[in-house]
Amino acid sequence: MKIIVVGGAGDMGQVACETVAIDPVVTQLIIADRDIDRAQTLADKIGSKASAVSLDITDKDSLLDAVSKADIVLNTVGPFYLYGPPVLEAAIAAGKHYADIADDWEPTLAMLDLDEAARDAGITAVIGIGASPGISNLLASAAHAELDAVESLHTVWRGGSGVPPVPATPEEAQPSAAIDHWIHNLAEPIRLWRDGRYEMAEALETFEIVYPGIGPGQVWTCGHPEPITLPRAFPDITNSYNIMFARPGLIEAARAVRDRVRDGEIDVAQGSKEFLLSPGRRWPEAGEIPAFPGVFAYAEGTKDGAATRVAVTTNVLPEGEMGEITCVPLAIAAGMLARGEALNTGVHAPEGALDPNIFFERLEPFAADLDGKPRLEVSIEAM
Repeated sequence: MKIIVVGGAGDMGQVACETVAIDPVVTQLIIADRDIDRAQTLADKIGSKASAVSLDITDKDSLLDAVSKADIVLNTVGPFYLYGPPVLEAAIAAGKHYADIADDWEPTLAMLDLDEAARDAGITAVIGIGASPGISNLLASAAHAELDAVESLHTVWRGGSGVPPVPATPEEAQPSAAIDHWIHNLAEPIRLWRDGRYEMAEALETFEIVYPGIGPGQVWTCGHPEPITLPRAFPDITNSYNIMFARPGLIEAARAVRDRVRDGEIDVAQGSKEFLLSPGRRWPEAGEIPAFPGVFAYAEGTKDGAATRVAVTTNVLPEGEMGEITCVPLAIAAGMLARGEALNTGVHAPEGALDPNIFFERLEPFAADLDGKPRLEVSIEAM
């Protein structure tokens, strides 16, 4: 099976390439990138099954020609509002399966609009198969399955875990692309599923959830694809948000910056630097954080006629940094596509295309030793 990784020499793409290459179902790996030197260096490192090609994905003809040489297309090139739909369109035109790590809700909608074209082409496209979205969606599938009827189905993650210490001087404040992306998302309207319909809202709405066996904690809404896609797979649910928990001081620092960016006083780059320089965003000044797992799904509904809440987390998160937790899931999805294990043709989020049991089983070798713990940790209690 031939796989092409578009953007394969980038920080995310390299992890995807190295992980895909160890799957025995993959016979050839094409590393496509505009930086041919980096792509060739990676191909040499991986070995005989890998080759490098120069690719400018803004050149439609070159893109179509490149993806036509593979069986499966993996897209790691952001921002996805620019480079998600065009690469998927090329994969559909070439009749090739597709997967990506898109994490913005706007391009998610644009790519879902290509569902009929993908079905007509007989291909499966899995969009947003990273950590969140990705692992989070499949945890939501597992949480949904625990209840007889589901009212609310949310994906939850810890905010601020990758934020560096407060710099000593403004010159030392160097925001990462991830922080810029976060501040941008907080400043823009978000789309969520509330009262059985899609609704535009402002990020950082505050409410509380109760994790079974742990207790209550404050959470805040943010913009992500999960509330766009989960109601498509589970039309019975009434509410679906992507929410984060964090130290309150961190959220207040982000809110202050977000408001200024939203109101046009500063741009995202300036806002990100101001956020890094905010003295109250780190412990202990920022306050305590709930003892929740780093990523989980949370559902409320009924089971055996009683109001019930359930949370599902996983003990098989890939070890490593952002590249591993994002792109190992992408590589697992590629292997499932290569083995014909997709649940449907068309364009789907992970919950519509991948079997959670197979996915988490394949994820296990990339995690720390389970030491007797289950792959999925289900916590459930009456409300």
